[in-house]
Amino acid sequence: MADVSVNTRRLTEKGAARAKNTFNMAAAATRDETRRAEQSTLTAVDGVRECYVKMLDMAQENTVAAFELARDLATVQTPSEFVEVCNARTREAYSAFSEQTKEMSELAQKVAKSAVPLTNGLTSPFSQAQ
Repeated sequence: MADVSVNTRRLTEKGAARAKNTFNMAAAATRDETRRAEQSTLTAVDGVRECYVKMLDMAQENTVAAFELARDLATVQTPSEFVEVCNARTREAYSAFSEQTKEMSELAQKVAKSAVPLTNGLTSPFSQAQ
């Protein structure tokens, strides 16, 4: 009877040690993933802020260009001069729009690459415990 009690105790202790080890691994993984999630969130927020500021800069540039067009059109004397001004400003606007689109695309790609996926380390500690 004493052998059964000793064996049961050993099995219980092994089970408890394994459960404690698994719990410690899960706690460490949770801490690591929390840090990764915080860092990823901060990186994403910074990226969004950078995009927002860039969009505001572009909106300001476009507003200035619109006022310049209005000013130029106010000084037009003939229909051919009107067409000239419109064509010149249209070319400038198209060039600016192309450049702004390129800048925003590059910035969005940079932001997307800098954001770390949150699922990278969630399951690895648990697969080791099995």
